[in-house]
Amino acid sequence: MKNLSCGILSLCLIGALLLSACGKSDENNSLNNSQKPNSTTSKAPSTNITSTNIESLIGPAEIEAIKDITAADFKKGVYINFDKYKSSFFDEKIISKLSNNLESVVENNEKNFKQNLNKKSLESIREGFYYKNTADQFMFYELDLLEKLDHPGQIRAGVRFARKSSDGSIENQGITYFFTKNEKGVWGIENID
Repeated sequence: MKNLSCGILSLCLIGALLLSACGKSDENNSLNNSQKPNSTTSKAPSTNITSTNIESLIGPAEIEAIKDITAADFKKGVYINFDKYKSSFFDEKIISKLSNNLESVVENNEKNFKQNLNKKSLESIREGFYYKNTADQFMFYELDLLEKLDHPGQIRAGVRFARKSSDGSIENQGITYFFTKNEKGVWGIENID
């Protein structure tokens, strides 16, 4: 009887684990041209730290207005109007670092890609993501998140892009750049998710 109880308990635990695993959705799915774009970029890493003050530069209406890029619309390059978002925290230095990083992806230049990463980030960011298939082309076309968090001290920039594969197919996706200050107090790219 004791073995039967242990067996039932084991089956219940396994069932609960399977149910919890099946209940999770993949939030990083790529969009194809027939799907409606999700209004958010990739989610920030979850933490238990609550921000005391968030300054945001992009509202829901601007996010809803973003349209996916089709094969006919695709042009390799960076086509984001950074000037319309300039503010106290999204200044020329941050814009330059973000723009240079995006250009390095378009040009497939790994050395320039690493240029504005914080030193700790060099080990943790999977920069190979952009360089695995050099036949892929990128078009960066809009920002869908711009915010500064006081605690933790962080600037987040969500970037919408289209990736054109060698077969001509287009995928619309989003990534988020996380900027933090390094040990010298200079803003740099801490993570790309």
